[in-house]
Amino acid sequence: MRRHRLTALTAVLAVGAGLLVGCTEDEPEPACDAVSADFDWASPSRSDDARFELTGPGWVAGDSTYSVQLPDGRTLWLFSDSFIGEVSESGTPAPGLAMVHNALLTEDATGQLTTHTGSGPESFFPDPGPKSYYWVQDATVVGKKELVVFLSRNRQDGGPGIEGFRWQRNAMATVSLPDLEVTGIHEFPSRSGAPPIAWGAGVMTTPTQTYVYGIEDRKEHKYLHLARVPAGKLTDRSAWRYRSADGWSTDPARSTRLTDAVANELSVSPYEDGYLMVSSDTSEPFSDRINAWTSCNPWGPWRDEQTIYETPETGGEHFTYNAHGHPELSEDGELLISYNVNTFDFEELMGNPTLYRPKFITLDLE
Repeated sequence: MRRHRLTALTAVLAVGAGLLVGCTEDEPEPACDAVSADFDWASPSRSDDARFELTGPGWVAGDSTYSVQLPDGRTLWLFSDSFIGEVSESGTPAPGLAMVHNALLTEDATGQLTTHTGSGPESFFPDPGPKSYYWVQDATVVGKKELVVFLSRNRQDGGPGIEGFRWQRNAMATVSLPDLEVTGIHEFPSRSGAPPIAWGAGVMTTPTQTYVYGIEDRKEHKYLHLARVPAGKLTDRSAWRYRSADGWSTDPARSTRLTDAVANELSVSPYEDGYLMVSSDTSEPFSDRINAWTSCNPWGPWRDEQTIYETPETGGEHFTYNAHGHPELSEDGELLISYNVNTFDFEELMGNPTLYRPKFITLDLE
């Protein structure tokens, strides 16, 4: 199947117009082999789909699907809106099925999954108000005893469905390890003059830095931003530096747009001698495309995206979104990628929550 790429001319015109920023004059773009990658079409990974074909009791469906490798060897899966309860093999919900706004699952070495929510069930990260709640973003382990989870605080502004909420502000949760107890939730609203950026869409760690990717969501257009923090200081907001038009700044208002057409969840991970970004395409509403970009730097320039997959579930009332990679769970020479499936028909979702389970594909990196 033919891949879609931006032409080099298009990328140059975009940068020349001042819409997007990559390298600066004081940081010339290095040469790297990663930017010459030409990926094959990704392949469905049915065995990874099957991991979440659960009937309960516990988590049976949800979206977001972030993953983190914990120091004790378990894998932590982080989900936003989730169904908790029991369903039949055919997807029919049992009485008492509930939806919470976030939930965690731990997976041990045998593949056994354990659900973590508040009692009731309630969201693992408690709702901050009667009409407000948290969705999870990416997460990372700090040291060996603490997990930091980015949260997106939203407010219910209407009925159920994809248009019934409004983003309010960012938050970071700290969770103790290995017992997974919430030790704090710290909200940080956008500062005056700064664009409304949801931080934590993706997190990449190196031995010296933590890179935190954010999304400036303007509905029809979504723009990528980046902050970096010295290793071990993620919760110290004074240590954050924001990628600006001329380097790095302590002022979040100077955070600049690095590229567009990305989704609210994505991933950036090392690839060859550079970096690989994976995201659902948002250049048009409810696109079925999953794209990949490569760059020599964590901040880009992100040029010449390649479409690596078109989701077969998209069509009619169904749509897909929020693709991102799971490098810590990938085989050598591959990248495991998840994406979410949903429906515009809320009654359909309530009648068969299993359509809301994540799907997986693998991208050959060699």
